[in-house]
Amino acid sequence: MTPEDYDTLEVEAVDVPTFSNADEGYAWIDANCATCVHEQPTREGRDGDGCPLILIALIGKRPRQWADGPRTPEGLYARATQYVCSEQRSERADELRPVPVMAGQEELLPREPAAPPRPNPGGGSSCRCS
Repeated sequence: MTPEDYDTLEVEAVDVPTFSNADEGYAWIDANCATCVHEQPTREGRDGDGCPLILIALIGKRPRQWADGPRTPEGLYARATQYVCSEQRSERADELRPVPVMAGQEELLPREPAAPPRPNPGGGSSCRCS
């Protein structure tokens, strides 16, 4: 996803406000875009090369790549998890996470749950700290 994709992404966006006010918007952006590779150019001072999804949200549309995050039964949410971005990629390779499955999207292959920790055959702690 590059800034050149902006026109296509804007056409695909839903014509509803993403955030109810600037405080809510900047709280979500700070929590979710601070380490994303798509916003790295902006952090390096190249504002025109940043994430086009943020620009779409700031003009009052909701990017299709932002699905609703977790909600309580009453519909309440935390600002940091209001949406889940399918394009979010961490700059740090050690923090890779699977791409979230968006509502209405099918997976090519089923995901297996994480394996439980293996027991230590020697007993006791598995830590080899020195």
